[in-house]
Amino acid sequence: MKKALLLGTSAIVAAGMFAGTAQAADPIEIRVGGFMNQWFGYQDNDDPAGTDTQDFEQWSNSEIIFNGKTTLDNGLEVGVQVQLEANTSGDQIDESFAFVEGSFGRFVIGSENDAAYLMHYAAPAVGLPINSGSQTQHIFNPTGSSTFRNVYGSTFITPANDNDGQKITYFTPRFSGFQFGLSYLPDIDPTGGDRNGLTTEQASYTNGFSVGLNYVNSFSGFDVAASGGFYYAEAPDGALLPSGASVDDFEAFNLGLNVGFGGFTLGGSYGDISEGTIAGVNSSEGEGYDVGISYETGALGFSLTYFHGEVEGDTTIVGDDEHDSFAGSVSYALGPGVSVIGTVGYSDFEGEAVGTGDDNDGFYVTTGLALSF
Repeated sequence: MKKALLLGTSAIVAAGMFAGTAQAADPIEIRVGGFMNQWFGYQDNDDPAGTDTQDFEQWSNSEIIFNGKTTLDNGLEVGVQVQLEANTSGDQIDESFAFVEGSFGRFVIGSENDAAYLMHYAAPAVGLPINSGSQTQHIFNPTGSSTFRNVYGSTFITPANDNDGQKITYFTPRFSGFQFGLSYLPDIDPTGGDRNGLTTEQASYTNGFSVGLNYVNSFSGFDVAASGGFYYAEAPDGALLPSGASVDDFEAFNLGLNVGFGGFTLGGSYGDISEGTIAGVNSSEGEGYDVGISYETGALGFSLTYFHGEVEGDTTIVGDDEHDSFAGSVSYALGPGVSVIGTVGYSDFEGEAVGTGDDNDGFYVTTGLALSF
């Protein structure tokens, strides 16, 4: 699960509500960390006539992360985290948020993923993650249905494609293995941005909620992690929607389970969008699931993973867009924060339209260098 840190004017105000005039013993100091994943691989796509996808690809996913926190004299922790994309991106600052944490739990305010997303568990994997759409870096998806934060490609859902937009989140302390989380999203940018400004109820999803619950415990040599999440957002009223578009309130849920024993981890997850976003005539309503097993011994790790997703896609065509991906991976830790990774995978994307123009399948072999600092 992703870790958070924090601070800002809003966090100071929030701390004041709980702590009166308490002052920090030491000012916040920023520490620099992050990660870098560099990949190079070969892929063989079943291209339509007249198209030849390149055989080799080098790509990366990297961030510089600025963390800072301090402990007030009354024991409250206040902090800040800012994530800077190390690749050129339309969302150059990935996440930027503050937190206040104490015996009451943890409050987070700013641009960050929602509670149910952060608390979700899915099938284990030691290599290229296929429950995120990363396989499309090698195998092209021509269907028009997105694999990002959508059950077509992931059980890590976000309300109406919010991703890490502006929100307020609360996590309880963990009691007997259980923890509860709740996020409120005043307005949602369906492009996944961190909108800092007013919108209208005609133009955007508003008043979104994300509710998460998970359980983490160990007993009799077994490690268990289970999660459940629910998502809701009010739909635009339609005045500014494209001609012919129809949008319902967004509703979705997901479930996840991991069980570990003796170096093995067996797990899986399920996601369902019963009322999804509609862009023009494309709908995100559908379901997805994954299953997998991993084994780690010393510096070595192995995993096998399968993902399946299907969504309504084009509402004017009978049928669903379907997606199946398989991946076998191995990892080896060279030292603290340095691992080499290899994945062999196969993906199949089948569009609902008649013909092969929105179908593609292929296999890939990719290697990576994963660094954390």
